[in-house]
Amino acid sequence: MLRIESDELRVEIKEEGAELHSVFDKTSGQEFLWQGGALWKEQAPVLFPFIGRLQGKCYLYNEKKYSMGLHGFAWENTFRVVENEQESCILELRDTAVTRQSYPFSFRLRMFYRVEGKSLFMECKVENLGVETLYFGLGLHPGFRLFSSEEKISEFEVYFPKLRETKAEQILFSKDCFTKKDRGEISLEEKTLSLTSALFKKDAVVLSGTGSALFFRKKGTERGIYMEYPDYPYIGLWQPYGKDAPFLCLEPWTSLPGREGIEEDIAKKEDFLSILPEEEKSFHCLIQLL
Repeated sequence: MLRIESDELRVEIKEEGAELHSVFDKTSGQEFLWQGGALWKEQAPVLFPFIGRLQGKCYLYNEKKYSMGLHGFAWENTFRVVENEQESCILELRDTAVTRQSYPFSFRLRMFYRVEGKSLFMECKVENLGVETLYFGLGLHPGFRLFSSEEKISEFEVYFPKLRETKAEQILFSKDCFTKKDRGEISLEEKTLSLTSALFKKDAVVLSGTGSALFFRKKGTERGIYMEYPDYPYIGLWQPYGKDAPFLCLEPWTSLPGREGIEEDIAKKEDFLSILPEEEKSFHCLIQLL
């Protein structure tokens, strides 16, 4: 377990999956990250090289079929610690003979974590170490605790301060959580989405065009979690439906899950990212406690 901290914030990161384990406010004595449990055993998995499900749990590349489970494999692999300083750390995952059986690319995924005051800066860097174009999706999946065990999700809202309109595009999913071709629209009066448990009846609420910033807060207060995700075009909101879950996941995504009834060819998937040999791309996220 790695630990980084400022005067106001203490953050712990697991080597397995480079997953956040704790985001602790030292001034209030409050833990802001879901600590895992029967409702959802994870805390903040890193989603790579796929997000969500694929039809038949497989995909095509160069006319060959490869198997791939939910959210890829980074979350279940142990990262190597590259650096661990007082206020920052770097963890790294590289391809292996095992990963190449399901994902035939040579890559390096580095996770950079840094704290400053009550802010946590996260950078994901993907590098193509191979000789052919690298195709991938990337996402974050942190679950944040509600502020007390007595509070309900209906007491909270998500405000999108950089939204240009009072609506956003909503990605629609099938009953088996595959991406539909059609898109929906969600109204955001005063740039705000009121939260209810019924909102998650069809699994995650995934939006695009949100201005790449949100504020998850208790209604009528300025107390909550501010997030910026400038390099992620989609944001997902999720909690287990009908469970009165005491947490909400805020999930920046670069790409979408597979489509229903389609065996995806990742070199042709429109929302997938690509990197040429010897190139890299970085993706930034800011989490700030308010």
